[in-house]
Amino acid sequence: MKKYFLLPHCYAKTGLCLMVLFLIMFGIDLAGAAPKIKVPMPYIVNEIIGENAWFGILPSEDMYMEIWMLGIFISLLFIAMSKEKTEDEMIMQIRLKSVFFSLWFTSVLFVVETLFFFNIAYAYSLWATLYVLLIVFIIKFRFEIHQLK
Repeated sequence: MKKYFLLPHCYAKTGLCLMVLFLIMFGIDLAGAAPKIKVPMPYIVNEIIGENAWFGILPSEDMYMEIWMLGIFISLLFIAMSKEKTEDEMIMQIRLKSVFFSLWFTSVLFVVETLFFFNIAYAYSLWATLYVLLIVFIIKFRFEIHQLK
């Protein structure tokens, strides 16, 4: 059997637990009650008064939003990329079908966003599309596994 780079099965449960934590953080941020986590952060490019500054350090950047954004993404990756208890060729075939379905779905979503979303809404929709790719894959894969059983 070919070697696929999947995480051990226990990572799915870890991803679910982390997902709950980071969704709570997201809810707190949405409610406007997020604490400030200010740390100096290096940057590659930063727009300062209409022009780009390259390579530097921001003296004090609030990292709360970046923490929950990366946390949700990593949680989704843990869930999506963990092995099943019994991983065989049929499971890998279902996994492949689910990846292609989520890729097509996300591609159509990208075209719709590009045609009908503008300004900051477009930027936010592109940001969300990365999460949609993983979420659609997880839902499709779990649905197919459920139908198999």
